[in-house]
Amino acid sequence: MAAPPPRRIANMSRREECEVGPKNLSDLTLIHDLLSALNDPYAPNNLIADLVFRIPVLSARCLRRANHALRSIKREDLSQVLTKIGNRGLEAELLQLLEDLTTLKADLDAEAK
Repeated sequence: MAAPPPRRIANMSRREECEVGPKNLSDLTLIHDLLSALNDPYAPNNLIADLVFRIPVLSARCLRRANHALRSIKREDLSQVLTKIGNRGLEAELLQLLEDLTTLKADLDAEAK
């Protein structure tokens, strides 16, 4: 898997950054990769942090859980956030994100009919 270009996740304090939209449905492949990494006891922490970083809405939710007031964050900083919230915090945010995406998909499908 090729590393994505470096980017910053901006304006984490804004509520909109934590809300899902149709564009977030394309993150499902990355979420699957993250779930696989979380189930692998030998997966390095930097792989998990990289995968979370590549899912901006999940990164924003993890930052919100950690109560960070940063305006932007780098990949290295996200590792510290993940350490602060722990695996249970990450899993809670991930499960809520999956629920939100499922609801969004159902709503979009209903509108299309």
